[in-house]
Amino acid sequence: MSAVSAVSPGGAARPPAWVRQALPWLAAVALFAWLLHRVPLDELRAALGHGSYLPLLAYVLLEYVLTLPADAFATREALAVAGVHRSFTELVRARAATYLLGLLSYFASLGGIGWWVARSGVRAGRATGGVLLMLVTNGLAMVLVAAVGLLADLPPDRREILVLLIGGALLGMALYLIVIAARVRWLAGWSVLAPLFEAGVSGHARAVAARLPHMLVLAVLHWGAFRVWGVAIPFLQGTALMAVVLLISALPITPNGLGTTQVLQVLFFSAWAKGLTPEARAADVLAFSLVHWAFSLLWQGAIGFAGLALLRRHEAAAEKEEA
Repeated sequence: MSAVSAVSPGGAARPPAWVRQALPWLAAVALFAWLLHRVPLDELRAALGHGSYLPLLAYVLLEYVLTLPADAFATREALAVAGVHRSFTELVRARAATYLLGLLSYFASLGGIGWWVARSGVRAGRATGGVLLMLVTNGLAMVLVAAVGLLADLPPDRREILVLLIGGALLGMALYLIVIAARVRWLAGWSVLAPLFEAGVSGHARAVAARLPHMLVLAVLHWGAFRVWGVAIPFLQGTALMAVVLLISALPITPNGLGTTQVLQVLFFSAWAKGLTPEARAADVLAFSLVHWAFSLLWQGAIGFAGLALLRRHEAAAEKEEA
């Protein structure tokens, strides 16, 4: 890298690209270092030794089979609100294909949808705006799912965390929607933000309503995965706290939520795990979290390759018909 490329327009030096790329991995290593300080390796090995591997492997596949249609439907509605119309079948293929990018991060998978839309002739600004609308409304839907969990009887420490996170998120949501409703001229004039302002509050509400079933299914299925492993978490508490885990782990802090997910699940769910000691219970949750994460990568990659193959076959057939 040249000296020029390493300096920002304002004159401040930027870290090299390899440093920026390594930061998420360093964050994951730091989080696992904290976990292994909290959870003895002997306890973790013991927990991994009695895991329900085959039932969980089959269950994770079921998770993807059930969530993909809900994801595709919500994606179609959000894009329609942004002025981009695609059929449900098209979105199932495209969303499945972008699960490959989801192996890197959730943001990368949504970016893949934006690239696919732009590739089909939609202006780049509108395609990007559609992705931004999806990001915003996905977050809004997940916060609402987590907020319902406040009705559950949560342990005081977990309730405090949930109230703090949801309160801050709801405040941010309110401020954002006020800006959207006010149609701030200098923001609405940007091509990438124009779809957000065109959607208005009603369009955001439509996209959030379409996304809520997807987020609810995700949270409930993750609760079910704990039950398959043998961690008997109560339904309302489990879905509420899992919504928070999904929301935070989607942020690009670590690669594909590795480390972030495990820390949050150990903190939130260890009280309900099996084991005579706090260390044993934390080890049980950490073992589940690692195995579930690995199985998720396996099925996500398989579905992604299948979706990509179907998408390419469909596009090739369409090009042949046009010719």
